[in-house]
Amino acid sequence: MGLHAVLYPWLVVGVLEESPSRLGLAQLAVLLPNLLFILPGGVISDRRHRGSWLAQLYMLYTLPIALLLGAIIYDQLTFTVLILFGMAFGTVSAFVQPARESLLGYASQTLMHQAVAKVVMIQFIAQGIGFAIAGQLEGLGLAVMLILQLGLFFLSSVLIKRSHPEMVADKSIVPDDVMDELLPTEKLPPRKSLSELRAGFALFTSDKTLLHLLLLVSATGFLAFGVYLVGMPLLAREGYQGGAGLFALMQVSFTLGIVAANFSVSRQKDTFKRPGRLMIISFLGRGSLVFFIALLPNFWLLFPIIFAWGAFSGLSMTLGRTILHNQVPHSHRSRAASVYQLCLFGGAPLGAWVCGYAIEHTGLAPTFAVIAVLTLLVSVLAAAFSPLWSLRAKEPATDH
Repeated sequence: MGLHAVLYPWLVVGVLEESPSRLGLAQLAVLLPNLLFILPGGVISDRRHRGSWLAQLYMLYTLPIALLLGAIIYDQLTFTVLILFGMAFGTVSAFVQPARESLLGYASQTLMHQAVAKVVMIQFIAQGIGFAIAGQLEGLGLAVMLILQLGLFFLSSVLIKRSHPEMVADKSIVPDDVMDELLPTEKLPPRKSLSELRAGFALFTSDKTLLHLLLLVSATGFLAFGVYLVGMPLLAREGYQGGAGLFALMQVSFTLGIVAANFSVSRQKDTFKRPGRLMIISFLGRGSLVFFIALLPNFWLLFPIIFAWGAFSGLSMTLGRTILHNQVPHSHRSRAASVYQLCLFGGAPLGAWVCGYAIEHTGLAPTFAVIAVLTLLVSVLAAAFSPLWSLRAKEPATDH
């Protein structure tokens, strides 16, 4: 994923030299499938054995990468090919996200903040390595990068299958309640997908705090993801006249901030006393930092700002997911995760397109400044009116 985050946008702006609005359109192609498939993905994941299902999905990632590799080898790389690649890659991701997220349900809920922080930390350490490798694009070449990515997805599929194997139990020696857990499809009546989707949404509509959590992550998707996905590569190319190496270095700085924040959280024994309030403050911090980036500071100041931006983002990721997992029963966790991810990534396609269009017509710095002001405004409104501000840590919900 770290390789993808650098290679895909750089193929648009650095190799094909497309406009900012086209970069926004390309990111839209990756993110739009989330709106269509992430909710069905959550329902399917709750029905299936997650290890086997995830292994199959990770293997599917190799198909769009092979398509892109063939286009590059035969010198047929076009913007249309990139759009098709982005849509295929995004479709697989829409099914992967809720299934992967639901695996956190097997962690101890009393230490959920540590489990989430460790997962995020390891994830972004690996992505940071991917960013660093992608920074060697000019030297190694696109074909080598994509072959490496193919190998990593294949290896991931094998390791997921081995680390979360499907259990086969002997009914003569396994108690019925345990057998129900191991083989859930044997005794359950046929399920209705629409009613299961409604059950997932009902978790949020019946709880005002969770509903406001969705509103805040929707704003994150539209504002923060838009400027990150489109603004960052354009900042490297147009703001600082750099190449793929500079863009990768900026990504590494951002990732180090995420890892540092989650390392700190993983060392914290007690759960957050005011997780909602801290999440709003982290959102406010990101808006402030984006405003400073709009001023195009010198490198000695730019990278610490990007690091701090990553730290606030990493803290927000952990807080949002901790609140979610501590409030939702395990049996509904994939569906709840799919609704959460829908709101987070649902605003991202529109945010990416709007950000690219605004940069093309008004410039880089004004667009960053407007996004920063809007982020600050959302933070103030959330602090004044949202129940997240007064949310206290409580005992996690359990299945009944």
